Amino acid sequence: MIVPAAWSINRPLILSALAWVLALGSLARPPGNPPTEFPPPMKTVWTACLAAFVLLPALADGLALMVPAYFGPRAGGDWDRLTAAARRVPLIAILNPASGPGDAVNPQYTRAIQAVRSAGGRVTGYVSTAYGRRVAEAVKEDIRRYHDFYTLDGFFLDEMSNDGSATSLAYYADLRQHILRLNPAYHITGNPGTTTQESYVTRPTADTVVTFEDGTGYPGYSPSAWTKRHPAHRFCHLLHSVAETSALTNAVRLAQSRNAGFLYVTDDVLNNPWDRLPAYWDAEVNLVERANRDAAEARPPRLDLKHTGGDGARLEIHGTAGRYIVLHSPSSPATMAAAWLPLATNLTFTGELAYEPLLFTPRPMALFHARVE
Repeated sequence: MIVPAAWSINRPLILSALAWVLALGSLARPPGNPPTEFPPPMKTVWTACLAAFVLLPALADGLALMVPAYFGPRAGGDWDRLTAAARRVPLIAILNPASGPGDAVNPQYTRAIQAVRSAGGRVTGYVSTAYGRRVAEAVKEDIRRYHDFYTLDGFFLDEMSNDGSATSLAYYADLRQHILRLNPAYHITGNPGTTTQESYVTRPTADTVVTFEDGTGYPGYSPSAWTKRHPAHRFCHLLHSVAETSALTNAVRLAQSRNAGFLYVTDDVLNNPWDRLPAYWDAEVNLVERANRDAAEARPPRLDLKHTGGDGARLEIHGTAGRYIVLHSPSSPATMAAAWLPLATNLTFTGELAYEPLLFTPRPMALFHARVE
């Protein structure tokens, strides 16, 4: 479907939530400029045009996997299965060599981390905080060692307190500042493992909080009402001891309805329910992939192309979590998408992506095409 419009380079046009839209300009992403995922969180095709506008709230009805990967890397093992999944769905693997970083670099973990990240996934480092009772300097030392030993994407602060006291909030806010001084792009997950106070999100102390971690009770679990005021990628649910695939399927449905952007379900059991992937791992990845496609079908994302001045442009995607294939085609209204050229493939757990710099010229027209697969 072509949308009729009076095109003008001097007066940018604002269009959104369209199946097909044309943009004046010929754009190509220079090599070596990867997409940026915004920090806050298809078989159908969507595109949009050169625009200047106020951003609408992100739709985050898709899902990402957050996997406590508390198992060692070995050839053909579970870390390789994580790598394969990271090519298909948004995924964060939680690294835990020795209830923390250990005393030295482990080359096998280095290779495993690199493989997951190269596939499009992320890896964060496990650190215990003992519900705010662990000395902050000891926590920071673990964080520094992870940072020195491995190329990571953030940290998983386990045993997070949930009382909302001023002392507790200050403790975790200080850890957050320490982490962001090491790398402002680090993603921080806090794990109280149960309902918590909204102040941990709004302060903020973490980008994502785990508000459910248990082996029973998920069907009857009721999230705090305040969680609906925040994007889904701010919340994670971790389920263990789930034996049946029918319960797995139900958990995926419930997580989406409960505004949880991250989920992990396993049939592994206590004492350590995170020391292997579940027997139904492939089915879990398939369910999350399908959920992301369905979410994108139901609530189509926007592609917005912004002229940033001179010959610069920025392509923004505002949608749901998933694996995005982005292509462009220098074309004309008569021929439409005569030759689609790959621009980028990227995964997002927030539903927000940006590609820049793109090169802008007044002619010819360019079509942009994106789909969640």
